[in-house]
Amino acid sequence: MPDVIKVRAATNNEVAFLAWDIDGMIPGCLGFEIVRLYPDSGEERCLAAWVPFKGQRNPRWIPQDTGVWPVQKTFWRDLTVRRRRDSIDLRPEGEM
Repeated sequence: MPDVIKVRAATNNEVAFLAWDIDGMIPGCLGFEIVRLYPDSGEERCLAAWVPFKGQRNPRWIPQDTGVWPVQKTFWRDLTVRRRRDSIDLRPEGEM
């Protein structure tokens, strides 16, 4: 079975970009499910995807999660990074 051999991630305040390399085709693989893990709560969430399978359509650009429409390439952009950040906290003085 092929392995993921390299993973890269880059982010700014609006978008996260993930890319990975595999060392061969994965038999029967239709795509990749991407899950965000919130370290404070342990909550896991399948992330949004807007690209359906060939022969399907998404004319109103309604998101599904990557469990329904898996990522069909070896890179992906998370356009929902800021949705969970609805409040802000300051670090206590003296903490870096």
